[in-house]
Amino acid sequence: MGSKQVNSAIAIACAWFMGPSVSAQDSDFTVAQLDSIYSRLEERVLLIEEAEVRATFRDAARPSMVPSKLIEAKKLDQIPAASRIEALSALPGVNMVSNGGGTMRPVIRGLSGMRVATLFNGARIESQAWGEYHGIYLPEEGVRAVEVIRGPATLAFGSDAYGGVLNFIPNAPLTEQGRESRLSLSGFSATSGWQLTGATEKRSKTTFHAFRGGYKEHADYQLPSGEQVSNSAYQQFFGQGTFGYIRPWGVIEGAYSSAYNSAGLIGHDGWQQSGDHLMTTSVRWNWKNWDFMPRFSYQLNHRKEFEAARGTVSNEDSTSVEELVLDISLRTLRFDVTAHREVLGAWTSTLGLQGFSTDSRFDLDGDVVLVHEPLIPNSGANEVGVFTVWSREHSDAGVQFSGRLDRRLTFTAVALDGLNPEESRVDYLGAVSAGAHWKLAPQVVMRMHATHSERVPGLSELYSNGVHHCAFRFEQGNALLQKERSFNVETRLEWKHTWGNIEASVYQNTINDYVQIAPTGSTAEGWEVYAWEATDALFRGVEIAGNFAAPHWKHVHMDYAFSAVDARNYLDVLLPLIPPATMRTVLGWKEGQWGPLHGTFAQAVWNHNRDASLLHLAAGGKLNEVLSLNVSVQNLLNTEFIPTLSMLRNLGIPEPGRNVRIQLAWTF
Repeated sequence: MGSKQVNSAIAIACAWFMGPSVSAQDSDFTVAQLDSIYSRLEERVLLIEEAEVRATFRDAARPSMVPSKLIEAKKLDQIPAASRIEALSALPGVNMVSNGGGTMRPVIRGLSGMRVATLFNGARIESQAWGEYHGIYLPEEGVRAVEVIRGPATLAFGSDAYGGVLNFIPNAPLTEQGRESRLSLSGFSATSGWQLTGATEKRSKTTFHAFRGGYKEHADYQLPSGEQVSNSAYQQFFGQGTFGYIRPWGVIEGAYSSAYNSAGLIGHDGWQQSGDHLMTTSVRWNWKNWDFMPRFSYQLNHRKEFEAARGTVSNEDSTSVEELVLDISLRTLRFDVTAHREVLGAWTSTLGLQGFSTDSRFDLDGDVVLVHEPLIPNSGANEVGVFTVWSREHSDAGVQFSGRLDRRLTFTAVALDGLNPEESRVDYLGAVSAGAHWKLAPQVVMRMHATHSERVPGLSELYSNGVHHCAFRFEQGNALLQKERSFNVETRLEWKHTWGNIEASVYQNTINDYVQIAPTGSTAEGWEVYAWEATDALFRGVEIAGNFAAPHWKHVHMDYAFSAVDARNYLDVLLPLIPPATMRTVLGWKEGQWGPLHGTFAQAVWNHNRDASLLHLAAGGKLNEVLSLNVSVQNLLNTEFIPTLSMLRNLGIPEPGRNVRIQLAWTF
């Protein structure tokens, strides 16, 4: 970090402890203050090799007993993967459920769906509200880093996020006044696909803004045998903008994001279309020792599934209404207000107030007609909650306590078995957490925590009653499902040395009334019936990660990760869609120079589990000051396999074969 950044950091630290009378003297200091904030974020991002993020006074509402995992977008692009969301599976304990057509959803320590919260620009993304076959939306531009949060810290992100949190951190404003633009072009061999993204950002003394957009197109993907998977092609268009105003008393920020996705329904002749739209705004200011940040967001998710192939009409009369097998929209309004205080030698505290109102419905606009009854009847939920986090550091140890209380109201407009639509369901949710850490030796730290959380079943789990076309089944919800109750304990050891570090965690998560979907053995409308049900479950797991880089071999590094989770119900039967034990080894070269290339990297990745043993390669660097090139090869040996977490497993459809990705980026 340069001296200018260090001086800015010292200035803001002094202003923080001396109070607002100093930090509000003039707008020039506020600009320096903002520079310091983002300089500190830069410092956090650069810690990815240790994969540890420490809480700071600008990192409100974040318990610090269990460091989160953070990986910079630049590093995501260097991982051999078809997308940034897929690249996250390089982290121990993180996996992806795939459904073809670029559809993926994260699994953290065996938990997925609505138990895992996704944040973009600080607002929660609700793309998975309708079922396990729907993935999450992530734009390829505007993301600076991705943070994976587990343990007690999840209490600050919602009552139902006890599985973990994926926090997509947006780009910070430029560090200097002026404009910067970027174009990126990528090609993919397995799908004959291409992707083009662009961005332009500007920073002045008191404002900053950015505009970004992109388009990707992939044809049917190719198997190792050379055959193509019919109807697996997909396209995506996205656009987003961000803005901010710097004032003597604080900063106002906002963002808008919109994306449209079209993909074939693998195993069908039909196709699907989805739209994700998000608006969010926040304000930050401080008063005395407190840092305040209210945030408001609105999101619209719209999904359609068509029975007829793309480019055809479902009726002989092309003027008739459009026939769909699914047409559903979800509108969510959220608010989040936090107040955070840090004082040296005293308790660090965070107070928060959160709430949302969500509404899921089929829009009867007269232009479309459903082939089947709606999968989920018109329904919704309202929730309000409060949380608090307290922590204190002392010498070589520290403690942390968290608590949360929520009230959720869930309702539907349709009469279901055991449910009167005129009566809303009311649930009270409580969550508590306690943790501590000790420095056992100069290089060894032990961390322990225990967390109790509760989750209300989602709208699809409670009220589904129709054909889920892309899942090949009829789904039945259960309005009488009870709330899930999770009790998680974890112990973690960290060892650090000048040539590397090793981290090891063991955990156990006992979940009462764990909600899952299972076949009933019956049929409805010619489809196999699956019903949402509850069981008691036990998750046990271990994670080991290490990276090694000898000081006298500064360019060479080796990374190792192992994760395993065993999840069973009360009858000792394995639960479905649990990732297999996985070992990942990386041997790499970093920050080197080869001919005209500088900042070069190269890595060979071996990923092994019971599904397959795969070899991946990646290399790249800067061609000059404005051009960079990344090349990666997934599945170098062209191995044919079907992952345990593939939703296409029942159809016997393997993953793509060898995929060469070339990415060229131009910054100007």
